[in-house]
Amino acid sequence: MKNSGLKNETQVSKILVSGSTALAERNSAGVRLFKESDLGDGIISGKLIRPKYNTNELKKSIDTEIFELIPNVAPDGPAMVLKSIYDDALVRIDELTSDIVVLNTEIGNLNAKISELEIVSESLKIQTDNEILKANIAQQQSTTANEQVATTTIDLSNAIQNSINEAVERVSLTARIEALQESFKVQKELTIQREQENAAQTAVDGLNGFFGQTANVGWKISANDIQAQDVLGLYIETENDNVVRYMNGSKGVAFFNFTDTEQTFTLSYSGNKADDTTWFEGPTSFKVPPRNENAAGVTTAKFRFRNRPKAGQSNRNTTFEATVTINTTSGDNLTFKAYYKKEVKRKDTWGVVGSALVTVGRDVTGG
Repeated sequence: MKNSGLKNETQVSKILVSGSTALAERNSAGVRLFKESDLGDGIISGKLIRPKYNTNELKKSIDTEIFELIPNVAPDGPAMVLKSIYDDALVRIDELTSDIVVLNTEIGNLNAKISELEIVSESLKIQTDNEILKANIAQQQSTTANEQVATTTIDLSNAIQNSINEAVERVSLTARIEALQESFKVQKELTIQREQENAAQTAVDGLNGFFGQTANVGWKISANDIQAQDVLGLYIETENDNVVRYMNGSKGVAFFNFTDTEQTFTLSYSGNKADDTTWFEGPTSFKVPPRNENAAGVTTAKFRFRNRPKAGQSNRNTTFEATVTINTTSGDNLTFKAYYKKEVKRKDTWGVVGSALVTVGRDVTGG
């Protein structure tokens, strides 16, 4: 048997001189390969002494306690309202302040009238005292005449005093009634405005860009009926020339009335640039019931899309756009959009999707 490994005296002498550098090096993967033909192969090196570490000191050098993470707790902020509600409240406060100034002026005028009546009353009292004095003088001339004058003077004094008291009470009662009537009027106006604001806040609440409102009316596409949130409006997508998907607003648009009177909504349709709107249809006029206390009146209108027989060929992935303008009997004006994405250049052949139905008095959009 050949002397290999540590039996090879030549290899051992090299190790005594050069140490581990006399051994074969590891390959690129860090592995020592052994060859049967190499008599110096088969020897590996390693440390005879295992290093000992001070574990306690090592732990001190590593900060493993994490204490600077921000807790996942939302900060408590002050109670807030929408800026639009806040601005409306400021405007209303200014109006009520102006009304208070006018009412204070009227109160001042009424107080002035009361002062005038009090002066008249004092004057009448003075006249009464003069009559009594005259009666006393006449009493010295004639006992009989004095008695008659005294009786007449007392009756006259009582009548005058009663008339004065009745006049003062009448003026005071009139002023109170007018003040109560004005207060009732202001309270009624505030109640109507509060109910209208509550109806608007409750009804029109959804995804940004998918509703619009004024102080009197509003519209909304339900968040449950939106599959493409980046397209703000009614939206369909077509694929090939006969596949169509109603992405946004397939259940219709809810129209709201925040006032206490029935309104008529009139809709008109227009396309962008030279584009026609024969591909998009809907109702042109419908009624929306009045508000019931804090609940807004509502009517649901649906819309339908047609393929574009007049368009002929167009560029691939062309999106057509239509604008719906809403005018109401209260003088308010709103708009929303409709989009039709056409994938192919050739004509679409899918026909019609959706309907142009109106449901008065109900929200059937699921919003």
